[in-house]
Amino acid sequence: MSRTRTLLVAVACTTLLGGGLGPAGATGTAGATGPAGHGERAQRPLAWTRTSDPIVLRPNTVIREIGCSPTGSACVAVGHRHDESRAQVPAVQRWDGSAWQAEALVPAASEGLVEVDCSTPLDCVALEAPQWNGGLTRRMAVRSAPGWRWLDFQVADESMELTSVSCASPVSCVLTGPGRGVVVFDGTTVRSLPRTPVEVSTLSCPSAAYCAAVSQGAFVEWDGTTWTTSALEGTGSLTDVDCWAEQRCLAIADGDGGTSSYVRSPGSTWRQDTAPGGRSTSFDESGLGAPGLECEGTGECHLLRSFGPRRAPELRLLSWNAGLWASHTPPDPDGVVVALGCRTGECVLVDLIVTSPGQPAVLTSALHGYGTQWARHTMANPLGVPPQTYPHEAACPARDWCLVLGASGDVGQYVVRGDGAGWQEVPAALEDQRDLDCWRPDACVVVGSDGKRPRSAVLRDGRWRLLPALSPGWLVAGAITGVSCVEAHCVYSGYYRARHDVGTGIFVARRTGGAWRAQRLGPLVRDEGAFTGRPSIDCPTASRCVAVVSMRLADDRNPTSFELVLEDGRWHHAALGKGFSLFELDCADAMHCVAGGEEGRPALVMSRGADGTWRRVAVHTRNAAFYSVSCPTARECYLAGVGSRVRRLTRTQEVWRAGAAAVPRNMTDVACSGPRACLTFNAESTWIGR
Repeated sequence: MSRTRTLLVAVACTTLLGGGLGPAGATGTAGATGPAGHGERAQRPLAWTRTSDPIVLRPNTVIREIGCSPTGSACVAVGHRHDESRAQVPAVQRWDGSAWQAEALVPAASEGLVEVDCSTPLDCVALEAPQWNGGLTRRMAVRSAPGWRWLDFQVADESMELTSVSCASPVSCVLTGPGRGVVVFDGTTVRSLPRTPVEVSTLSCPSAAYCAAVSQGAFVEWDGTTWTTSALEGTGSLTDVDCWAEQRCLAIADGDGGTSSYVRSPGSTWRQDTAPGGRSTSFDESGLGAPGLECEGTGECHLLRSFGPRRAPELRLLSWNAGLWASHTPPDPDGVVVALGCRTGECVLVDLIVTSPGQPAVLTSALHGYGTQWARHTMANPLGVPPQTYPHEAACPARDWCLVLGASGDVGQYVVRGDGAGWQEVPAALEDQRDLDCWRPDACVVVGSDGKRPRSAVLRDGRWRLLPALSPGWLVAGAITGVSCVEAHCVYSGYYRARHDVGTGIFVARRTGGAWRAQRLGPLVRDEGAFTGRPSIDCPTASRCVAVVSMRLADDRNPTSFELVLEDGRWHHAALGKGFSLFELDCADAMHCVAGGEEGRPALVMSRGADGTWRRVAVHTRNAAFYSVSCPTARECYLAGVGSRVRRLTRTQEVWRAGAAAVPRNMTDVACSGPRACLTFNAESTWIGR
């Protein structure tokens, strides 16, 4: 089954953004002067109210372990996920023989669950992820007929963390982990057992009077009173053990020579058994470890190993019974297999789709079967907000219709669209999305790169059309960082890396007759890292555009800022000064523009007058970082930045003045397209101004 990328409604509300949002465009949106007459009429400051966030919601459950009861059809999978408030909460799902269902577990754990074992179809114990921050209180989650509950208990040593659990019955569970500490749970209370002689990685307790565990070079056993050890007589390192009855166990050792197995039988010591073959499967991509050995009550044990070339290994399920190994080939998993659970006649392989190394959490699914008979079942995947997810650019060309670009550490680039009934995810247009502009609903341009070349895409009738890459002979790589459109006529700005590694520069471009027309402007710098402000552009009319860019020139530690002006069909390039950076621009009308940036740590705001002169705007910006500016009328602009509240600027003749700060604080983007319609947001909250 192919990877599912379903479009998701992110926030359901009766009207978009909690009451409907008037037109609000991205910074640089054409037509910023608003309806006729608005630019000259004095306006009262906007009133800001918090509203729903344009944050993408996705299935994001990470399963860490699965436990199947020795009898019956139940299996329980545990892990963590992020809910709609971005909080990490424990995730529990249960297989009842026909479907996976999410089970409630409250209050939430801070790090989720990492281990589970079930002694009956109803009774399970799951361990909370180690905290590693001291203290003597530990928690486990206990399942019984009424459902899940948390149990807090005390340990004797702050260094004692619990990472392995084995339950012989609902009233006999043994827990251990790094530090050699051991406790037993009798269904009601927790008490300590003697410490293990050596540190063990996992244990299996088929009865209250017997447990087997493994250390790297030794077998460890409990007889109900004391722990004993016996050395591994062979090569490799012991990694796992499982038992189906007292003194009836199988252990696995992995080493350079491959995987080997050791069997324990009543009346005898541990002895080396037949090798299962294959090599230990690497699960480093998920960062969650490898599935363990699973033994059924009948004495059949199962193990996952890989075969074939390392670049394209084949995953196989190896089954051991009375010294003989059999190999089964399950269907190719959708992602990375992170957990294995088996009961009589069925094994369950849980896999995660991993979007980038170390960042799983998009979709979980499970393969159920044995031998040649396998079926795939979708696991419960509640919607939530993946971590490090935030919107960064917005365009709203009409009331109740907005398009927002965002990025997430887990899912990469995303796009959400508001249509008056809520936010809905649409496929991302580009691998690297920098800016966008819309001239009417479902008529937008998104710009950025395909990971290497400058690229853009047009949204029409709800679908993206990828435009050819910008690739003149002088360009090796780069990105489009700014776009401004007057109706469907768009002008682009960005940076490029020149051929033969002679440097990196800036460009402006248009599309005419289906072909790109690009022009290089200004000096070359060392590389992309020399930009302190990438090109930002606004076109107040079809024949007039203004762009700003800042960079560190060769052998100069201080940045130099430049303006690019399209006037009378020609581009003009000029330096504005040194020691400050400009990286965001919006034009209030054809003659007046406001740009923001920084001069050291304090934010910097500058304006361009009708005579082409740039002037500083007096704004109290102590310890603030400027991020965004948007001008809804010819005499009014709004500023947003971290370290300050949203500010309103008003213009009299050529002088801009800052008014009182508004309620929203630490905003990273502000977008207006009308005198009474603005949107501002950061990674945590979204506000509308009326």
